[in-house]
Amino acid sequence: MKNKKNKFFSKAIIYLVGLVIIFLVTVFATKYYFYDSDYSVKKTDLRNISIDGIKIGMNINDIDVSKYTSTDEVVDKCNYNFEEISFKTDSKGVITYIVASFKKVDFKVSEDNTVKVNKVNDIWKELGENYKTEMYKPEENNYWKITRYVDTDNSIYFGVVFSRYNNEILNVILSNQRIKF
Repeated sequence: MKNKKNKFFSKAIIYLVGLVIIFLVTVFATKYYFYDSDYSVKKTDLRNISIDGIKIGMNINDIDVSKYTSTDEVVDKCNYNFEEISFKTDSKGVITYIVASFKKVDFKVSEDNTVKVNKVNDIWKELGENYKTEMYKPEENNYWKITRYVDTDNSIYFGVVFSRYNNEILNVILSNQRIKF
C-alpha cells in the first residue's frame, strides 16, 4: 500500500512540475513576443539622430526652451511641454525622453545633415531595415503606425509615428528606454 502511495505522489509531483514549466515558458514567451518586441529588432547606431539639435542625455539647462511655445497639455508624462516638442528629464535635469511634432522641429538623422527626410521611407533608406513597425496606440487611432529602431549599446530608442495611408511623418520620439505605448 505504501508503494502505491509513493508512486502516486511521484507521478503527481512530476505532473505538477511539468505543468509549472509549461506555464512559465508560456508566460515568458508571451512577454517576449508581445511586450518586449524590441528584443527581436537588430541594433542600429542612433547616436547621430537629433531633434532641434537635442539628443538623449543632454541637460535641459543647456537647451534654449524660450524658442518654443508653452502649452498646458501634458505629453507622455513629460515635465517640459511645448507645442512643438516635449521633454522628460530625470532628477538631475538629464533628458531621458523627447517627443516632437515632425513638421515643427529640425530633425536630423545624420550629423552632416545631407539626408532630407520627408516620409518614413527616407528614414528606412538612411537607417536600414533593422526596425519594427506596428500600429501606434491602436485603441485610440488606427490610422497611425510607428517604426521603432533600437541602439541598446548607447541606450537610445527611436520611434517614427507616421500615417499608414501616405507614410507622412507625424511625430518623432527619442528615449533612453524602450518606447512604450
